[in-house]
Amino acid sequence: MTRQVEAHHFCGHQNEEFRQCLIYDKPDADGRLIGLEYIISEELFLTLPDDEKKFWHSHLYEVKSGVLFMPGVPGPIQRQDHEKVAKTYGKVIHFWQVDRGDSLPLGIPQVMMALTRDGQLDQNLAQDAEKRFGVSFNEEREKRAYMEGPAHGIHPLANAGGYGIRTVLREVDCKPVQSVPRVFV
Repeated sequence: MTRQVEAHHFCGHQNEEFRQCLIYDKPDADGRLIGLEYIISEELFLTLPDDEKKFWHSHLYEVKSGVLFMPGVPGPIQRQDHEKVAKTYGKVIHFWQVDRGDSLPLGIPQVMMALTRDGQLDQNLAQDAEKRFGVSFNEEREKRAYMEGPAHGIHPLANAGGYGIRTVLREVDCKPVQSVPRVFV
């Protein structure tokens, strides 16, 4: 939670259980592709091994707080999709650290987390987004108060179990693969 970026998702729905999204730093034609997010249902999330669950975050807070929104899409239509998204989990990887000012996607990709409670969102970032997109997070929060999250509650291993995660690079030996003899008949 030491770094925050504005992220615009363009998603394809594989089915009702699985979406995959390309993430750009802005919605304009000159937006930079900075990452991707996989979004899965609670049912799929529960099938993941426990050591994988820490890489996934719940979308409940982002939806109910109003900070997750669809610019240009009428509110009732947004809320219809957000009712589904509030029950899902996402795994985000950013390749391009635009918040550092990098002009190219440098360094190793980073697992990113989502906002999970009040007080985490940088207020300057919030005010700027509200102004540029003509949205009020507080008004949306009120309109979304009825929405529910995962049926089993937010899993305790999700959201990195409450801790941050840092991707690290380490060198390993790359041993040649022994060839397997082929038998031709």
